[in-house]
Amino acid sequence: MANEKKYYNQPAATARNCFIMAVIGAAVFLFPIMFPISTYGAGFALNLVGIVIFLTGLVTGFVFRGVAKQVDELVIGEGLLVHWTYAADEWARYVEADHLRDKRDKWGLFRLISIIAVVVGVIFALIVRKAWLSTLLTVGGLILIIALTAWLSIAASYREKRLHPGDVYIGKSGAMLGRSFHYWKLPAAFLRNASLQAGDPMFIQLDYSSPSGRIQGEYTARFPVPKGLEEEAKKVVAQLKGEDFEIGVEVPK
Repeated sequence: MANEKKYYNQPAATARNCFIMAVIGAAVFLFPIMFPISTYGAGFALNLVGIVIFLTGLVTGFVFRGVAKQVDELVIGEGLLVHWTYAADEWARYVEADHLRDKRDKWGLFRLISIIAVVVGVIFALIVRKAWLSTLLTVGGLILIIALTAWLSIAASYREKRLHPGDVYIGKSGAMLGRSFHYWKLPAAFLRNASLQAGDPMFIQLDYSSPSGRIQGEYTARFPVPKGLEEEAKKVVAQLKGEDFEIGVEVPK
């Protein structure tokens, strides 16, 4: 039976934006053809930029449209293993716990990158002493930009989770928590591991690998288990792992 509940399909929104970008690219490509530019080389440059934007937007749009279709199929029940809706207090506790973990992880990464940037900057300044001031300004600016990016990312994630109460859909090919969709059936993508982690609340952890540009990205997604549904969560993990045995995780009483 189809799920009549409204939900936000993030990949579909991304696909629309990509197709808009493709239209803009086509306009940039056609502009010097329809309105010749007298400046030498300018028309060719616009043609080149336009075709790159058009192809990038078109290809990326079709990729995300395919992922958006997977979201729709998951929500209506195709390949769906479990659908949970969290009580308001459960969701609030999860949001706060996830916010603390997100801050710890991202600020930890910021500190690591900052240390590396400072070390590289000091070495460069010692080698090229005349450039010490420009090196100092560059490293300082880089650290400031990274700090601002980390802060905005943490704040945006926290705000989105607070504004949009949580539902989770976990399927054989992907899972969605709130507005975040995780999918491991793209080319070169796969689910590395599914596990049940003890905690308050207990949560399902999915580790998967998926291509990101020219590199293979490693991702971790966590899905809190509503109180009283721990046994159901065990079955979901077993299905994802393709195993029929009981998983040795102590369920909090």
